[in-house]
Amino acid sequence: MIDNVNHPQHYESQAIVLEPIEFYEKLSFCEGSVLKYCFRAGHKEGSSEIEDLKKAQWYLNRVHLGLDIGEVAEEKFYRLVPFLEFSKSKILQTASRLSVDFGSFWSTLGLEINRRIKSLEEENGNRMDD
Repeated sequence: MIDNVNHPQHYESQAIVLEPIEFYEKLSFCEGSVLKYCFRAGHKEGSSEIEDLKKAQWYLNRVHLGLDIGEVAEEKFYRLVPFLEFSKSKILQTASRLSVDFGSFWSTLGLEINRRIKSLEEENGNRMDD
């Protein structure tokens, strides 16, 4: 039986040890939203991958405007970053692997989101040209 309130299927399908909420609650709203849209991109019925990635990009831009989550929350979050490698989200896997030091995670994630959006837009453009 599907339980869209307590265990939404588009998040349950993420093959990681921790549930996505365990990442979000340790972050600011905007940072948590970036991860939320990366986790669900391409997995939530009725929502396109590119739309979710553009939402993630929008929130990431807000993070770069100077949002500070504080050292304690940041430290707790960064202990979880290695678990993102086990997500079904290729973007989160790559950002987790490529973020050698903690300060580069959000920058790496931004680059991966931008790369995937460009790829999806090119795919969509090629389909429309056919």
